[in-house]
Amino acid sequence: MNKERLLQRFLQYVTCASETYQEREFCIMMEEELTSLGLHWERQEIGEMFGSNGWNLHAILPGTGAPLLLCAHMDTVAPGYGISPILRDGVIYSDGTTILGSDDKAGIAAAMEAVQTIVEKGLPHRPIEFLLTICEENGILGSKYADYSKIISKEAIVLDNEDVGHLVNQAAAYMKIHFSIQGKSAHAGVSPEKGIHALKAVAECISGIECGRVSEISVVNVANLLCPGQTNIVPEKADFDVEVRSYEEEELQSIVQNICGHVEKVCQAWGAKFCKTENRVSNAFCIPVTAPIIEKTCEAMRSIGITPVIEQTLGGSDITWLVENGLAAINIGVGMQEVHGCKEHILFEDMISTTEVLLRVLTT
Repeated sequence: MNKERLLQRFLQYVTCASETYQEREFCIMMEEELTSLGLHWERQEIGEMFGSNGWNLHAILPGTGAPLLLCAHMDTVAPGYGISPILRDGVIYSDGTTILGSDDKAGIAAAMEAVQTIVEKGLPHRPIEFLLTICEENGILGSKYADYSKIISKEAIVLDNEDVGHLVNQAAAYMKIHFSIQGKSAHAGVSPEKGIHALKAVAECISGIECGRVSEISVVNVANLLCPGQTNIVPEKADFDVEVRSYEEEELQSIVQNICGHVEKVCQAWGAKFCKTENRVSNAFCIPVTAPIIEKTCEAMRSIGITPVIEQTLGGSDITWLVENGLAAINIGVGMQEVHGCKEHILFEDMISTTEVLLRVLTT
C-alpha cells in the first residue's frame, strides 16, 4: 500500500461535498477512479425515486475464487460543504465548522487503496465487487433499492463502523412512525373554546412516550415536532415522528402498538383525530460468529495485531439490506470517531490498518 496516496485520496474525497441527496459530483469522481483502475462499473439510477441527484455504483474486478462485495456509502450528513481537513499529530480533523466526512469516505478510501495496491502489484486475489451507495444517512435508501440481481457475491464487508477491530454481525429492526394530529382552528382571543388544540394534544402524546433505552434490547426516540401557525389561532394540525429500534421483532411490535394506542387515547380525550404512516427502515438480523466471512476477517485482523471484537448494534447501515437480500455481511470499523458532528475525526493509522485488513481478506 502507498500510505501517502491513501492520505491524499481521503483528503480529496472529503473535500468533494456529497451531502445526502446531493451526491452527484462525488459519484462522478468515483466513476473516474474505478475506470482508472480498470474496473467495469455500472450506474444504478435510483436517485430520482427519493429526490437524490446521485446514483449507486456497482463495480467488479475479476479474480479467482469466491467473490467478495465491499460496500460503503457516498453520502454524508450536513454540514458537509466547504470541508477543510487538517492533519495534526496523526489525526485528521475538519476545521470545526463542518463535519469531516470520514463517515463513510474513510471506508471508501481504504477499499480503493487496497484494490489499487492489488492491481499495481499484480497480487492474486478473489473477485472483488463494489457497491457504493447513496442516501444511506437518511433511511438507508441506496442499499434498500439497489439492484441485487447484478450482485454475484455471497459475502460482503461493509466499511461503516467506528472502532478498528470492531465487527458488527447483528443489528436491530428499525421502524419510523409519522403522526399527524388534526384538531380544530378557532380565534385564540375571541372564541378559543371552539377550537381543538392540536399542539397541546401532541404535547400530551409526546410526554407519555418513554424515550431512550426503554429495555436492554430496545430504544425509542421522538423528533420533528411541527406546528406552524399564528399565535392568535388555536392550532388545528401538528405532526411528529417516532422511531423504534429493537433486536427482537416481537418487542418492536409491542412498543409500536403501545405508542399508537397511547396516541389514540390522547386524541380521543381531546376530541382530535389522527393518522399515522409507518415506515419499516430495516429488519433485525444476525450472522453466526462461525460464518466464514467472520472467521476470515478476524484472522486478518489478528495477523496485524488487532484483537477482533464481535458486537451488535442498534444503529442502521447498508449491511441490513445486504443481509435481507441473501448476503452474509459484516460491518467493520474504519476508525471514524464522533461522527455526525463538527468534532468528527479519524486517526490516520486506523485507515492504514483497515486497508491492511482488506488486503489480507482479498488476497487470501
